[in-house]
Amino acid sequence: MLTERQAREKTYYEQYALTFDPTKRIDLSPVEGKEQRPWNSYWRTYELSKRHYQSIYHTPVSLLDFGCGPGDNALRFSKIGYQVTGFDICEENVKNCREIFSLYPTDESARFVVCAAESLPFPDHSFDTIVGIDILHHVDIAAAMNEIHRVLKENGIAIFREPLDVPLLDRLRNTKLMKKLFPNTPSLDHHITPDERKLNSEDLKLIRKMFPDMEVERSLILSRLDKFIRQPGDKRASWLEKMDYFLSKLVPYWSYLGGAAVIIIRKKTLMSFIPLLPILNLHQYF
Repeated sequence: MLTERQAREKTYYEQYALTFDPTKRIDLSPVEGKEQRPWNSYWRTYELSKRHYQSIYHTPVSLLDFGCGPGDNALRFSKIGYQVTGFDICEENVKNCREIFSLYPTDESARFVVCAAESLPFPDHSFDTIVGIDILHHVDIAAAMNEIHRVLKENGIAIFREPLDVPLLDRLRNTKLMKKLFPNTPSLDHHITPDERKLNSEDLKLIRKMFPDMEVERSLILSRLDKFIRQPGDKRASWLEKMDYFLSKLVPYWSYLGGAAVIIIRKKTLMSFIPLLPILNLHQYF
């Protein structure tokens, strides 16, 4: 049984999924080309996923596409080499996923199911890697993170690309004038659902409490302006993103103005938190 919020999200995405054309060419350059863009949060998510795949020596390597949407990201993860499982709350999205994979043959199989992020139908310790792109700000964080912790294997990694609340800048963004000039109310055209909200500092604290081994890479500061100065569909690297990337290394706290984040969490084994006995003193225990 879906909650009221989940039902609204499902209804929205059943409509939004109909606007997606699964036959349209999907850009695979972030995973198939040699170019890297560490300043772009989406490309960075693919890069980290690829690195983790290359660090695992068993096959197959399993990945859960957490809130897979229409399947374009699932295809990219499959091209890396992952055996992909994806889920979405929307049946139409899952249909799109299956059609995409019928059009793009891959070396690895993929499966897709309809379910909510807060209640996953997978056994414990199922996945080496979990990746979610723009999904956590649509769900109940606490319940979703419990499920992530449950289905992620020990020593596994979960990577999320999410929008972040920046009080100083978002206050300005939400003034009447800015809302009039650049509407941010729920709509299919702007891909904004009625219940979504940016992640805030309390959400990050909650995630860190469950996964103490967590990193947050922030971006999207000057590059917020890209939506106003770049042509829609421009696939070239953004010079504003590059500026943000280098300023974050040069100017203290610059990155804390970032409106997007790549969140990297690792599920460590219990033994990894137990200090090892000094080798030189082992003889005293025998």
